[in-house]
Amino acid sequence: METAGLEIIDRAKGEGRTTLTEAEAKQLLRQFGVPVVQEEAAGSAAKAAAAAGRMGFPVVLKGLGSKLTHKTERGLVRLNLGSRQQVLRAAKEIAAAAGADLEGFLVQPMLAGQREFVAGLIRDPQFGPVVMFGLGGIFTEALRDVTFRIAPVSEQEASLMLDELKAGALLGGFRGEQPVDRTALVRTLAGLSRLGVECPEVSEVDINPLLADAAGKIAAVDALVVLGNGDVQRKLDENARAETRDLSFLESMFAPRSVAVTGVPRELQGTGWRGLMGCMQAFGFPGRLYPINPKANEILGLKAYPSLQALPEQVDLVLISVPAPLVPSNLRDCIATGNKNIHIFSAGFRETGEEEGARLQREIEQIAAEGGLNVIGPNCMGLYVPKSRMVTWTSASERTGPVAFVSQSGGHAQDLTHYADSFDIGFSKVISFGNALTLDSTDFLAYLQHDEETKYIAMYLEGVKDGQRLTRLVTEINRTKPILIMKGGVTESGALAVASHTGSLAGGQHIWDAFFRQTGAVKCRSLRDMTDALLSFLHLDPPQGHRVAIVGGGGGIGVSAADTCHNAGLDVTVLAAKTREALREFVPAAGNSPRNPVDAAFAFFELKLLGKALEIVSADPGVDILIISIPLDWFFDIGEGEHLAKVASYIATRAKDHTNGKPFVVNRRRFRTDPGIEEAEEKFERILIDAGVPVYDGLTRAAGALSKLARYSEFRRRHN
Repeated sequence: METAGLEIIDRAKGEGRTTLTEAEAKQLLRQFGVPVVQEEAAGSAAKAAAAAGRMGFPVVLKGLGSKLTHKTERGLVRLNLGSRQQVLRAAKEIAAAAGADLEGFLVQPMLAGQREFVAGLIRDPQFGPVVMFGLGGIFTEALRDVTFRIAPVSEQEASLMLDELKAGALLGGFRGEQPVDRTALVRTLAGLSRLGVECPEVSEVDINPLLADAAGKIAAVDALVVLGNGDVQRKLDENARAETRDLSFLESMFAPRSVAVTGVPRELQGTGWRGLMGCMQAFGFPGRLYPINPKANEILGLKAYPSLQALPEQVDLVLISVPAPLVPSNLRDCIATGNKNIHIFSAGFRETGEEEGARLQREIEQIAAEGGLNVIGPNCMGLYVPKSRMVTWTSASERTGPVAFVSQSGGHAQDLTHYADSFDIGFSKVISFGNALTLDSTDFLAYLQHDEETKYIAMYLEGVKDGQRLTRLVTEINRTKPILIMKGGVTESGALAVASHTGSLAGGQHIWDAFFRQTGAVKCRSLRDMTDALLSFLHLDPPQGHRVAIVGGGGGIGVSAADTCHNAGLDVTVLAAKTREALREFVPAAGNSPRNPVDAAFAFFELKLLGKALEIVSADPGVDILIISIPLDWFFDIGEGEHLAKVASYIATRAKDHTNGKPFVVNRRRFRTDPGIEEAEEKFERILIDAGVPVYDGLTRAAGALSKLARYSEFRRRHN
């Protein structure tokens, strides 16, 4: 940033101001490439009238002052003033309305243009500077047609922001006016991004309106810059400095050879959960287990020890499961014995929302920092690593696989792994990290980036300490390893007190939407949604586009299929005339259709014809993806489900030979509840799953999974 910009900010702070005057704001913006309206500041009404005469009528007159932030609402703006007398009269009215807050006047030419936009900057406590663009003027907060990006924002990302505006038609030729200068808009947004990065004292910027004239030229007509103390950015910078720490200790946490468990009860409580150590024993943990209980000699057939100090060795991992008030002393014992790697299972800290829980968390955070401890938790289930037989819950699958799951919720960690196992999805590592005392989601991401056993990363997040680091890591990793994220609590930051239009619009939902657009991370709305997506990612080649063809039975599906696919982000493409003609040669006219969706129920009776239909449809250059849609109810009565098994076997073994290398999934539909039909459905599904063919219950789920894969594939093509 140029010296003049620093001087403007320093002068305002030196005077104890939290905002720049409009004139100062525009001087600062001009240094970052933002086009601003030509204007003159005047210290009196007479000087304002003289400036207007030099400028040429008509003009705009505004009150000027560091406390005059929303001028229109206070009646401090007069438009289309056509003479010196009108300027003097307007100045008198503005002075009366502004009172002691008035420091002078601002004179601008009256620009002509029908299109008003808004651009701005907000400094989010998690993500740092965030840039906004949208529909401006009086419609900004009413219509909320805005989009966001997390800084730094490249010109490529800025250009994408323009395309996301719902009222995007205003950017083109409109009612006799020329298209808006996109290059200038892109540079404006990139300039705001640089301002946010280079000026940590700036907490908000609001340009409203950013006016486009009839020739498409843009200019900032009004501008607000709000100053802060820089604490948000300093905290984020501190987090950035911690990024370089060595994470090799996670190797011994994921594959420990020795584990100590504090708070192990002498006897199992009830008939349910076996406790942390019992779960590890039942899962076949091959290492050394040390139960800690000063009142027991033996627990679950193992020698018990009164304390960590009594152990014969330092261990790779300590699991703490004592009541919350005892955790601080347990951590001090870890420090005293040189045990650095810890999982705190215990709850009762910040997550309670109570002062005592928050105090305990502050206490253990200080102990962990002073002792250099590596802590997963508190309030979490910890680790599940099938390969090393590490787990802290029951009924865990021994199946290994290429998927890692990083979850702030222990319940979600258990639920996803149980549910995904029914689809033969295996995991490399699952981390439930809870309150993130010293290890946050970004630490695990940084490790998994280079973990050869992990090819796909799924995440459940409620909050994040360092959104900037998360954005950098996900953007980088996502180019080689797909990252799927389910975000909870997106409205948590929506209640920030802000001074600008930009700030009032920049709730958590908008910023997280920007995060997903910018990083290419796959947005999942539920664990089932995440599992559906993983099925497609694991088993399908990347599609070349979003155009889908549906081959199946039931004319009614055509009525709603297009809407279902469109809502998911897919396009039910129109088949080429050549394709329809080829289908018509063997698709009977009565009760069937060669259009998309291709209604060809007869093909499921004569499976060679199904292969032929798939061959023809997949050869269409307008088709990227195929969905085979099967109404199970129609075919169950043939051999009480035996024909369904034949259909599944054909698709499992032969369909790939007839789809020209294009990805396909199966959509099954069932409404009947006859005896035996559920078993037939399970057999149908199992045949396909065993063959690696994604199968979904309903078109909505199939389309949702395929759309996620198509969007991710598009992101990869654009960024690799």
